Amino acid sequence: MKKSFGKIDNIIVIGGSWLSAKLIESIVKQKIRTKLYTSPRHFSDVINKDGLTLGELAISLKIPMEVVDDINNNQSLKSDINKNSLAIAVGAAWTFNKKTADLFNGRLLDFMGISLPRYRGGAHYTWQILAGNKKGACNLQIIYGGKETFHRGEIIKSSDYIFSDAARIPQDYFDEALIKEVEFLNEFIGEVKKLKEFLVTPLDETFSSYFPFLNSEKQAWINWNWSAKDISLFICAFDDPYCGASTYLNGLRVYLKGCEILEKEENFHPFHSGLVYRSSSSRVIIAAKGGTVAINKILNENGDNIIEHVQIGSRLFTPQSYLESALLLRACLLYTSPSPRDS
Repeated sequence: MKKSFGKIDNIIVIGGSWLSAKLIESIVKQKIRTKLYTSPRHFSDVINKDGLTLGELAISLKIPMEVVDDINNNQSLKSDINKNSLAIAVGAAWTFNKKTADLFNGRLLDFMGISLPRYRGGAHYTWQILAGNKKGACNLQIIYGGKETFHRGEIIKSSDYIFSDAARIPQDYFDEALIKEVEFLNEFIGEVKKLKEFLVTPLDETFSSYFPFLNSEKQAWINWNWSAKDISLFICAFDDPYCGASTYLNGLRVYLKGCEILEKEENFHPFHSGLVYRSSSSRVIIAAKGGTVAINKILNENGDNIIEHVQIGSRLFTPQSYLESALLLRACLLYTSPSPRDS
């Protein structure tokens, strides 16, 4: 089946993120009428390296904007929709109900930067890094509304790509993905303007997967019984823009970032794991099963890098009760906590 959106004279952007900001800028440059619907949280989110918030961007571009607690109860939305409207949700804070989705008559789309139907849920890049998965994807799917159809609509446009070898932490994934996602959405808008017919493709649920949201403050505890490779992947997975993977040093909680595996020097016994056996002012070298882990940032709870004060012979240690709690916790709303740098 193919689908055309016909002549579109306005695009409603719903949600909030760096990508939402880029999409709005692109729509304005193409002189297409637009309006932003966002949540109070996203309204205040910083959306570029200059510290500009989404709300400030919308005001600077002089585009109309609605900041709403629940888009399903908003009274303005219906009046903003006509037969020439198209809506794109990017990181929306709400689940659309069927009544709201029906207002758009099949012209409400959700952008998903994951390889659907895989990696539904949250903490996408953290889970991918843990699995060593380098596959990136862009998808636009139809939103029908209701929890039973959530992230299950047909795909009308998709594109796959591979993250570079240099991409090791979530911020690397975010940075590389943003470039691909902006290109993807700009291409889509151009195709819509040319009245392209899109092939509607159902999702193959045979390959579906779901991984839950995470809370780094409560779940990113390092298990020093793991191999050097698994420890390294774990620390990378909770690196910037998040607060880092946690453990204890001399009775104080610390957050580790900037991890790499060095060439194996010794056949370390599990009793070696977590011991700092070499250090400098810029990094510490830690023994682990099957290898050696180098760390260049050890942050205290104030966000200060204390690495130059770490003494050789110190042991990094995580209580077993913390590891068990991390596995049992089901984070409902938060992905990961912001880093001390950003708080």
